[in-house]
Amino acid sequence: MTRITASLAGVVAVILAIVIQSHAVPGTLGWWERDIPPPASSSAAATSPAEPIPTTSPDNCNQAFFTSILPPEASLENIAAVPDGGSHGEGKANIAYPTDPTNLPALCAVTVNVTSSPSSSYRFGLFLPMPTEWSGRFLAVGNGGFAGGINWLDMAPGTHYGMATVSSDLGHNGSVIDTSWAINQPEKKTDWGWRALHGTVMLGKKLTAAYYGSDITYSYYSGCSTGGRQGLREIQEFPDSFNGVLVGAPAWWTSHLNNYFTQLGMYNLPNTSDSYIPTPLLQVVADEVVRQCDLADGLQDGIIIRPDLCTFNSSLLLCPSNETTPTCLTNPQLSTLAKIYSSHHHETTGELIYPGLTLGSEAQWWAIIGNTNGVPSPFGIGYQRNFLFDNATWNYTALYSDFVVDLAERLDPGQATADHYDISAYKSRGGKIILYHGLADGLVPTKGSELYYQRTMQYFGDETTEFFKMFLIPGMQHCWASPAGVDAPWNIGGAFQAGVMGSGVWSVPGFEGSEEHDALVALRKWVEEGREVRQLVATSWRAGMNASSGVRRQRKVCARYLLTGHIASPGCLRARVALPGKNTRVALGGAPLPSRQLQPRQHARHLTTETSPANPSTTTSSPAAAAPFRKQLKEQAKALKKSGHKKKKSSDNQTVPGWELTVGIEIHAQLNTAHKLFSPAATSFNDPPNTHVAPFDLALPGSQPLFQPATLIPAVRAALALNCSIQPVSRFDRKHYFHWDQPSGYQITQFYEPFAKDGFITLYARDGIAAEDGEEIKVGIKQVQMEQDTAKTTAQPGDVQWLDFNRVGVPLIEIITLPEIHHPATAAALVRKVQMVLASVDACVSGLEEGGLRADVNVSVRRTDDPSGKLGTRTEIKNLSSFKAVEDAIIAERDRQIKLLEEGGEVKGETRGWSLGSTETRRLRGKEGEVDYRYMPDPDLGPVVIGGDLVARLRETMGVLPDQEADQLMERYNLSAKDALSLMLLDGGARIQYFYNVLDSLEERLAADGQVVPEGAEHATLAANWCLHELGKLTDSSSTSSDPDVLEGLAMTPLGESPLVPSSSLAAILHHLYSRTITAKVAKDLLWAVYRGEIPEGETTGYIDTHGLWFKELSEEEYAKLADEVIHGEDKVLGEFLRWKQGKMKAYPQGKLMFLVGKMMRGGPEGRVEAAGAERVLRRRIEEVYLPELERGE
Repeated sequence: MTRITASLAGVVAVILAIVIQSHAVPGTLGWWERDIPPPASSSAAATSPAEPIPTTSPDNCNQAFFTSILPPEASLENIAAVPDGGSHGEGKANIAYPTDPTNLPALCAVTVNVTSSPSSSYRFGLFLPMPTEWSGRFLAVGNGGFAGGINWLDMAPGTHYGMATVSSDLGHNGSVIDTSWAINQPEKKTDWGWRALHGTVMLGKKLTAAYYGSDITYSYYSGCSTGGRQGLREIQEFPDSFNGVLVGAPAWWTSHLNNYFTQLGMYNLPNTSDSYIPTPLLQVVADEVVRQCDLADGLQDGIIIRPDLCTFNSSLLLCPSNETTPTCLTNPQLSTLAKIYSSHHHETTGELIYPGLTLGSEAQWWAIIGNTNGVPSPFGIGYQRNFLFDNATWNYTALYSDFVVDLAERLDPGQATADHYDISAYKSRGGKIILYHGLADGLVPTKGSELYYQRTMQYFGDETTEFFKMFLIPGMQHCWASPAGVDAPWNIGGAFQAGVMGSGVWSVPGFEGSEEHDALVALRKWVEEGREVRQLVATSWRAGMNASSGVRRQRKVCARYLLTGHIASPGCLRARVALPGKNTRVALGGAPLPSRQLQPRQHARHLTTETSPANPSTTTSSPAAAAPFRKQLKEQAKALKKSGHKKKKSSDNQTVPGWELTVGIEIHAQLNTAHKLFSPAATSFNDPPNTHVAPFDLALPGSQPLFQPATLIPAVRAALALNCSIQPVSRFDRKHYFHWDQPSGYQITQFYEPFAKDGFITLYARDGIAAEDGEEIKVGIKQVQMEQDTAKTTAQPGDVQWLDFNRVGVPLIEIITLPEIHHPATAAALVRKVQMVLASVDACVSGLEEGGLRADVNVSVRRTDDPSGKLGTRTEIKNLSSFKAVEDAIIAERDRQIKLLEEGGEVKGETRGWSLGSTETRRLRGKEGEVDYRYMPDPDLGPVVIGGDLVARLRETMGVLPDQEADQLMERYNLSAKDALSLMLLDGGARIQYFYNVLDSLEERLAADGQVVPEGAEHATLAANWCLHELGKLTDSSSTSSDPDVLEGLAMTPLGESPLVPSSSLAAILHHLYSRTITAKVAKDLLWAVYRGEIPEGETTGYIDTHGLWFKELSEEEYAKLADEVIHGEDKVLGEFLRWKQGKMKAYPQGKLMFLVGKMMRGGPEGRVEAAGAERVLRRRIEEVYLPELERGE
């Protein structure tokens, strides 16, 4: 009997490190060591006397000012005015970060101590540039591993961009591998896990705003490894903290990754065993991996760009006659090697614990696979001893197993996990994420970041790339650098990357401020100017970390998602190489090279080279190759996105040259009925188990099926919406099979004579079909049949299964498409479209991800030049639970079948499964044919006769279908295709009805004012945007808020009404906003007040009156007078605008403009200054009045 297991209860996250500063291999130079001479101030303690205050120092850089604004739990530890070109830090007293930054701009350096609990506290440092240099931005930087210490060195680069910059010590002072501080200290663990960073950000922002007397315009974050995990967790729990985060190699899955380190050690240890791989042999493995995998990307340059395309043959490393030599491995050692590359799954449940290490990452393995002392990595056993068990002598050899991971998931020490993939709240406020990871990372496996990105895509689908970009950097190790001899471009301005090149370095040396080369600048442009980040340029230098030696290589790195079948565009595979005396170019083809015979290992490798200018400041990337046709279609799709004419997938993995994919889909949907299909028992989804069960549901002797005619109504509505022909007579059949969830030993279905046939569904580009399918595609529906559901199984420990028979007999329809789908994206779009159609006719209980819909896909492939024209052998993938899972599973199975056939194998008909986070399907069982199921007519049930009058009546009363409604929303109300579809999908279809209610009420109010209300005018677009986006912010915030007064959801009814935000209340707010009697800020505040129950329905206007919230905007003359007052004494700021006008600055000083606008907002009469009006007048006066006066010397 097939064993059924339960999923692991929660996933947790976080971990590791980025710099192992005290764990070197004897006789080698530690890869983490920074070749940076300590500055003169590096030995100074944190409380050393401040430098003399420069003449440009602001008056606020003093103890009295900061002490007066600190909360009671915080105290000022140190304050120093740092002169231009100066240094600041704590030197060797800071164990984790002993190197102080140099070459700082003039700034105020503040150190604060915060008591976080009776037994814990944390410190943070804050760099505040001079007020005239502040850009209005705030930057927080992260830490590494278990390190405790203020990361002054990583704070420095942000100050050169005029950003106020902050870092926390996370509540202790220690190295990246030291966990001794955590034992029996739950509060300190919490500080490390999340509290210290969050508190630092909140208080740091407060101090920054007070110091400058101005609100922060934009907030950012940058961190790698543990720092990457910190940033992800902060936006998951507190989405308002940042506008953009730059996350490198995030150690996000703490409970799994740290335990995985111990597992890796157990693979390789003890160091006396035959299977032990000593450190010197890792270089032998690395060399062989490069030899076999270098050309997989089509470029022989010593850098592995596409490890996923390489089939590594480790047997070529086998020693002759199994003899041990320094240049080969034995069979037991090869077995260890295979385990390290493979993903590790739970020994009992089969759930993924952590994906394996990547080909090309071997140079850093020594730090995590067990050292010469015979113990696993301190990142593993330190976590278990001091975080998880609070037992410094815990014996891993006797006690470690996969069940330790289960315990870590339940306890989550420090609540450090960053595994919330639904970050809608962050997305809805316009937040952006750039995640990068080195493909040669031998500490935090690169596949872990791919897993996080994939799970995020489960929630957002194609929308993921609108706010979340992932860059995989070939040849880069953990956070920075590349293995010796590989010399891959790696610097993109990420965390730690400037500091490892020198204490006074910032950005990417030679390319400071370039959004193409510096990811932090690119992130800022994306957030503030909407300039999507599609590629970055990574850089390396001739002499390692010495930028003055000149650029060695540069490579374009494109945002991409690696999954089997994804091919990166050629322009992102080119590397520029600068070598003395070399002047050759290498031309790349767009397709991967065919498989080749491996040559003897003695053959030398050859690097292809390409010249770059000697001056790094003028170096540019090599020109991109002409984009393939599919790429051109994709770019056209983005340009037409608002109109919905081209809604296209972001990946280019829809086809494989020389092969045709064929997909058929079976969708099972629970019908919206009051009773089960063959018994009067009520349908139940949330009631206690086994409380709605009739005798027939349990197949008790003597019980018989009793067809419930009412179940036909939603079934026929669904079939009509799918353009099917309703059959006058249909019959039920028995499908025989034995399983514990089917008491009768058979399922009643309609195999031979279903009630509906010959339908179709039309998919458009806006639905997300593949670009290869053009503007629209019609997919045939073979039949729609009624059948009964099975019992619900819940796995328990000890191979025990609990059964809930409430679900037995619940009516389903099975929708079977014809095998007419040839692209994975189109298959996912079809399932999504079917869900919308079923919801629009009220036929289905709930959607795919809520369990009311289940999709099975049948996949086959055949060669495009096959003269027979026969379809290939199909396999079935069962129970896919999300739209993205449908697409990913099809891609994985397609690629598996193609690989099998190309190797001369045979595809067998079988049933396969798909798990969240997988990149390949897994075999479940051999495929049973019709004979095995022994279909037969059910002798206890007569034929079902459906009258033509019933069909006609249901057809007439079906209402508006999704395509018609989407067209109306786009044409009449000027909504984008994306917003139109979102309105239709939210709240089970109730949000769109709510919009119509709001619009009706708003138009009544406008008409009562005597305003002419044309159909589809600006007021309707305003209402739609608020119903979609502003209401969404309420629910997104509530899902992450710790405020007990914040409610959950909108409690939307099917008729489109919310008791929390009545449609009339929102209409009243929009009436005043549209009439310009209140500001947008006031309108948003009013919406929150309604949501919290502070404004009863019908009392919005009275509330505005009582609180004096009416908007009376200043006149142009009053704005001009206010601008004149604000500009007084700001000659230095005006000088920035003059330099821009004279062509001495590339970018308009928008930050300085907003600084002055902020002063106008604060200095003007409360409630009468609007930011847009102030900016408009101020900009005009700068150009027409102030700059001419400055040029004349007045």
